[in-house]
Amino acid sequence: MSMKARLGLLLAVLVLSGCAAKTDESGQTAAPPPSASTPSRAEPSISLPAKLPKNTKSEPMTDAFQQVVAKGKIRVSGTCVELITDQLNWVLIGPAAVQLRDGQQVTATGVPDPNRETGCTGSPLLVSSVAPAG
Repeated sequence: MSMKARLGLLLAVLVLSGCAAKTDESGQTAAPPPSASTPSRAEPSISLPAKLPKNTKSEPMTDAFQQVVAKGKIRVSGTCVELITDQLNWVLIGPAAVQLRDGQQVTATGVPDPNRETGCTGSPLLVSSVAPAG
């Protein structure tokens, strides 16, 4: 190795070792930061409610919504069963919706379920009953 290469390597080592040692304003080497196992302040705690809500049904709670009666035409697209009305398109959910066929005119009764993700276009309606529109 040439003399220039050795000096360059020595200089690089000195510079890097000087960067590794931290000093405070007075020129003294600073103490290492506190370890993660010793918290410097109290951590916030989370408290859970004493009782959980009593919901044993597999369907979500829908008590906050009024029952809806909607009349319209059924449109089936893939797994989506939609009720097309004058005001709104509903995505019908539940066992009563499975039996419906494209083009039927029906009156559906159910409860809105806006938190349900369907992948369909329309507002989810958890159907309790469906009857032919008259």
